Amino acid sequence: MPFPPSRVEELFQTAAKEGRLAHAYLLTGAPPAELESLGKGLAANLLDADLEGHPDFFVLRPESKSRRVSIAQVRSLEHSLSRRPHKAPLKVALILEAERMCLPPAEAANAFLKTLEEPPDHSLLILTSDRPEQLLPTVRSRCLTFPILPDKHPAPIEGIDELTRLWAESSEPTPLAAYRRASILQSFLLSTRDRLNAQSEQEVEDEEGDENESAQSASLAGQLVRVREDIITHLIRSAWSRAQSSLRPEIVREVDSLEKLRLALARNIDPTLAIEVSCLRIAGLT
Repeated sequence: MPFPPSRVEELFQTAAKEGRLAHAYLLTGAPPAELESLGKGLAANLLDADLEGHPDFFVLRPESKSRRVSIAQVRSLEHSLSRRPHKAPLKVALILEAERMCLPPAEAANAFLKTLEEPPDHSLLILTSDRPEQLLPTVRSRCLTFPILPDKHPAPIEGIDELTRLWAESSEPTPLAAYRRASILQSFLLSTRDRLNAQSEQEVEDEEGDENESAQSASLAGQLVRVREDIITHLIRSAWSRAQSSLRPEIVREVDSLEKLRLALARNIDPTLAIEVSCLRIAGLT
């Protein structure tokens, strides 16, 4: 379930105040620069200080031409974390592009596992990766993962504001409202596909040739996938905006269901069935 960066910051602050911080977090889902910015922001809030030259903040990032995280870097970080904090109540380590420590033979990742399993009581680890599938399962399983909703908003889509309005108005937890939502989304996806088809056909007419028609067909298929992804992202952003300052269970369920819908459509599951199941989940009926 993807979280806006601001929501992650709120959750971290609440967990820190209540003494419920995990020992290791994994930030994924956004470009590396955005994940680094969020990681540094979380560290600055936890240390309540500027990170520049802070003795209790450490950054580990890929080095050398091969852009690997080396075992020497890991050993140095482990040595630093083993000591007591200098100024803050804890030490924070930010491991950027953590998948680079898992490149075969993954010596750095295997060396880091002990720290992930038994970190010093006064330390907190924040890993980032826009390619979490390349992390060792043993690394992923030892972190609390936060998929991040990228800061970059999708490109404008014709009629998206009307879709968002109708979607929000059909929020009653009833079967009728769920199927109404499913119908609204299915109709919007079909109308968007028809509009893109019309544009593609016009482009084919302007440039004759079987080879060009084949290229246009492939381009249209890719464009439809991207627009469908953007539509679901719009709905997720809309749900979080309705949550305002509280993490309401129904909003969490909606975002989680929309993310599962995104994955189902990416696996080519029947769109009508996937959308109906998602809307029933959102309504809490499955």
